[in-house]
Amino acid sequence: MFKSIWQKIIKFLFGKDTQTRNEDYETNDKYAEDYESIEKINYTAIFSNKLAKYVVTQSKVSVDEKNARSILLNNFIKNLWYKMKKIVSRSFGTGGVVLAPRVTNGKLIVDLISQNRVSINKTEGDKIVEATILSDIKTINNFSSSKKYFRWTNYNVENGNCIITQKYTDETGTEISKPSFWDDISDAIAITNCDRVLFSMLKSPVDNRKVNDLYGVPITYGCESTIAEIQECLKQIIREYKLKEAFVGADSTMFSGANALPTNGLYRKVNSGEDDFWEVFDPAIRDSSYYARLQELYSRLEKEIGTSKGILTEPNTANATATEIKKALYDTFVIVDDMRTNIEKCIEDLLYSCNALANAYKLSPQGEYEV
Repeated sequence: MFKSIWQKIIKFLFGKDTQTRNEDYETNDKYAEDYESIEKINYTAIFSNKLAKYVVTQSKVSVDEKNARSILLNNFIKNLWYKMKKIVSRSFGTGGVVLAPRVTNGKLIVDLISQNRVSINKTEGDKIVEATILSDIKTINNFSSSKKYFRWTNYNVENGNCIITQKYTDETGTEISKPSFWDDISDAIAITNCDRVLFSMLKSPVDNRKVNDLYGVPITYGCESTIAEIQECLKQIIREYKLKEAFVGADSTMFSGANALPTNGLYRKVNSGEDDFWEVFDPAIRDSSYYARLQELYSRLEKEIGTSKGILTEPNTANATATEIKKALYDTFVIVDDMRTNIEKCIEDLLYSCNALANAYKLSPQGEYEV
C-alpha cells in the first residue's frame, strides 16, 4: 500500500537513507494483505489465532510496585496485556508488529503498528538506532468525498540521544501543515540517555531463511503451494456435492396447462422423444476419498509449519497419559516457547522506552523497576 511513497518520505521528508529494500516493503505489504483477507478460509489467521491462545493463556507480565515509577509502568503493562492475544496473533500472521509508546495528555499510550508500516533505516548489532514509522492514518469524510492524512514518525539515536520527529503528509506523500487533530503530539523531542529507538518490535519466531533478519515472516511462510492444494481440494468437494444434487426429469409438455409442474429446480425439462430415453447414472459420492485427501493436506501443512497435530487435524490423545499428551504437543509448544522468548525481549524494550518517555515528560519521579 505504501511502498510507492516510502523512498520519497525517508529521503526527501527526513533526509535519511535506509537499510530496508523495496522488496521488503512489497513482501511486508503482501503479508499484511494476506493475513487480513476474509474472502476465503484464511489458514494463516487460523494458525496465528490458535498459537496466540497457547502463548498468552495463563501467562502474565508485571512490574514489582516498589515506587511511583514502577507503579506507573505496571499499570501501563497491565492495560497492554488485555490486547496481547491480538498483538501476538498479528505478529504470527504478518511477520511482526511494532509497539510504539507515546505521551498524550500526560498519559502513556501505545500504538500497534504492522511491520509493513515500518522502515528500519539503521541498526547496531541487534538494536535499531534509526527508523521511520507510519504511525497513524486519519480519514476525514466530508459528504461524498474523503481525505486521508498521514503522520510519520522518525526515530534517530545520536550521541546517546533519541530524537523523535513528526511529519505530516497527504496520501501522495506531499508534506502538509500539522492537522489540528494531532495538536497533542510534540513535533520534535530529544530524549537523553538512549541506546536504541524508543519502540519495541515483536517478530514471529519463524525462520525467514535469509541472512538479513530485519523483519519477521508469517507462520505459514513457504507453505503457499500446500495451501493452494487445500483450497483446490475444498473446491473439488463442493463440486462433488453439487453434481450429486437430485432432480426429476420430465417432458417439457408437462410444464404447461392447469396441472403444470413447478419450475423450482427439482424438475428439469427434457425432450425425451422415446420411452427408453433415460439411463440412470448414479455413482456413489466420493466424499471419503476427498476428505482423506483433505486430511492428508492438513497434516502436511502442520508438518511444514512445524506444529503438532491438533491445529487442523484431530489430535490422537484417546487413552493417552498426561506425559504422552505433552509429548504429542511438543512441536507446537516449541513454537509457543520461542514466541514467549520474543515477547520477553519485546516487553523489555517497550518498558525501556516508556521509562525514557516518563523521564522526559516527568510523568512520575524517577525510580528503579523490575519486570
